[in-house]
Amino acid sequence: MKARLFGVLLFIETAALLLTASVSWYYHEDDLNSFLITAAITGVVGLVLFLMGRWRNTNIDNDDTFAIVSLSWILFSLFGMLPFLMSGSIDNVTDAFFETISGFTTTGSTILKNVDEQTHGILFWRAVMQWLGGLGIVVFTLAFVPAVAKGSRRATLFAAEAPGMSIEKLSPSMHVTSRILWTIYIIMTLLCAFMYSFGPMSWFDAICHAFTTISTGGYSTHQDSIAYFQSSYIEYVSIAFMIISATNFSIFYFLVSGRWDLVKKNEEVKVYLSSIVVMTLLFMVLFVVAPNMKGVTEEQLASYPEGGKDIFKTSFFHVASMLSNTGFSAQNSNYDLWGMLFVIPTLLMQIVGGCAGSASGGIKTVRVIVIFKFVKNAFKELFHPTGMFSVKISGQSVDELTVKRVCNFLSWFMMLLLLNVLVLTSVGMSLEDASIAFLTCFSNLGLGSGATGPGASLADLPIAAKWVLSTDMLLGRLEIITLLLIFFRSTWVTTKSVRS
Repeated sequence: MKARLFGVLLFIETAALLLTASVSWYYHEDDLNSFLITAAITGVVGLVLFLMGRWRNTNIDNDDTFAIVSLSWILFSLFGMLPFLMSGSIDNVTDAFFETISGFTTTGSTILKNVDEQTHGILFWRAVMQWLGGLGIVVFTLAFVPAVAKGSRRATLFAAEAPGMSIEKLSPSMHVTSRILWTIYIIMTLLCAFMYSFGPMSWFDAICHAFTTISTGGYSTHQDSIAYFQSSYIEYVSIAFMIISATNFSIFYFLVSGRWDLVKKNEEVKVYLSSIVVMTLLFMVLFVVAPNMKGVTEEQLASYPEGGKDIFKTSFFHVASMLSNTGFSAQNSNYDLWGMLFVIPTLLMQIVGGCAGSASGGIKTVRVIVIFKFVKNAFKELFHPTGMFSVKISGQSVDELTVKRVCNFLSWFMMLLLLNVLVLTSVGMSLEDASIAFLTCFSNLGLGSGATGPGASLADLPIAAKWVLSTDMLLGRLEIITLLLIFFRSTWVTTKSVRS
């Protein structure tokens, strides 16, 4: 373990807390001391850890990297929940940790029933948490404080936290790659806030929603989310940036640098954008067909959009929100009221998510492509036993190790689903609610159906379920293996210590 890196990470959280404190000071709110005290505690602990590691070897062992990333997210959440508790916004540790880990992992699940009554400081802190977690806390450190890790360990740290199958280096230096990605992320955030400000949003709302849109987090400054503003303009701006934020950020770098050939042949982006079109058309058809089906209730009919324009907007917003794993709600967005015909394709979009290398959650579009082609090749081998077939993405063969990792990921995913169903049902959740709760929290979306649906309150979940789902959020954000490795002895015992 490298105490120095933990110290630097806590310095970053301290700076974020002080920034939030300035918001509370500007609005003359009582929770100012909560953020100042938390910043002081976090800063002191960070300083102690930094000094502990300052005089030691700064090289990070390969065995340390996964534990560093996992424990960094847990540390951030432990300190990040303190303002909620100190301000009285949340009155217990379980809910405070749940809200915080949901923020940093950009899941967006909330136990708050009174978002509109929260102070500007608390609302801003929720947005900042999601923004920091969007591209990754450790990746941020590698981008702007590269001295804390040297050489190849930067690439290992990056890989342990960044979403997707593999690292797409935009520069020979991982430090430069991290900085490029974060620069794109910051520019998109500024542009999003600027566009939001043209609608019926205050600058405070625009900045907070830009943070949570670009990070695909979904926290809002209002209980009704995007629907609060009753603005088609805001909804379309949100749609555009949700789609952008779930696209591989490397694509934007290639566009700016004139490498159009790499953009055109990127198969994952093509499938992702095509999925948006197909799913939008599907929901539009469902809205037209559903009212004429047997068993449709008056409540369901009242929840459907009316007219071609509203049907298109509702369908487009819903698909962008679910496929990007943002989870914003617009007008007529309570899909639980639409009926099971709409819930099933919604859950499928949540599970898949956006592109690798984006801020989106889910298992990622590229993994779905790999599995589809892997299965297709298996059928080909049945008819042509002597043939040699490889999985190709964007015209390039995917190596066998990568395919194996994708299969391992899906295997772990299925095992975790079964384990979660067993645990969550044992603490009082129904089989359906337990399955959906895991899928949505693991996919880092937060909105599910039933007990975790748009009209439900997660505050009512059993205490044990909240801790299990908090773990699921972190497992989904770090894509299983990074977090699970901290439970293996080999992660903590180095080769040197074993020999001795």
